[in-house]
Amino acid sequence: MDIIETENIQQKKKVPFARIFPTVITIAAFCFGMTSIRFALSHRWEMAVVCVFISALLDSFDGRVARMLGQSSQFGAELDSLSDLVCFGVAPALLLFFRSVYALGNVGWGICMFFTVCCALRLARFNAVQILNEPKPEWQKKYFTGIPAPAGAIIALFPLILHFSTGKTCFLNEKIVTICLFISGVLMISTVKSMSSKMIEIKNGFASQELLLISFLIICLITELWLTLTVLIALYIITIPYGIYKYAKTAKEESVVFKQVS
Repeated sequence: MDIIETENIQQKKKVPFARIFPTVITIAAFCFGMTSIRFALSHRWEMAVVCVFISALLDSFDGRVARMLGQSSQFGAELDSLSDLVCFGVAPALLLFFRSVYALGNVGWGICMFFTVCCALRLARFNAVQILNEPKPEWQKKYFTGIPAPAGAIIALFPLILHFSTGKTCFLNEKIVTICLFISGVLMISTVKSMSSKMIEIKNGFASQELLLISFLIICLITELWLTLTVLIALYIITIPYGIYKYAKTAKEESVVFKQVS
């Protein structure tokens, strides 16, 4: 009887890997963010930027994987925010300070701190909204308030990526980098509505066109990494004003429908 009870206790203590898999993805993203700082200290700029992008890629998966596996938790959400602060707030700021804005002295350090503080405030606001969990229309769930932290990091790193793709050092000018850091920080804490990936819907069945597009994108990233990233970032920047317009238009249409129903 004692042996059977002992075996039952041991079985209860076993945790399926699916339960911790989303956390593993978050920790991997965090490690890549830390490694980005190490590469920046070693002046290996391209590898530092690549690590930030890998962190962004992993960050886009951990939440989705947790929801798919039914393993969403407050612990995972808090860990994800701490990881995001390092990967998309601290790492890009240090990377750009060491590469460019150190020439501005205290002003350069101040703008880097401003960017990191904005990232922290954006993540804190996101967590507060998630905890309150106030009901809102389904169409509003397809928009972010402000741009997400990974997008903020990518926009801040845009001058460096332009330098990699073109070879021109003018993009490393500390004034240009400072402007990108400032704009990115402001966009993160702003109340502008930006489109989320929830707006991308794949039809049921064999999505041949979507798979072909993804395959083409992967090929471009492998063969022309920096040029492809430049195009993708430029396209995302264009979607920001379009998202603001689309949200305002949809909100107006929904308010008209609500008045008609009431």
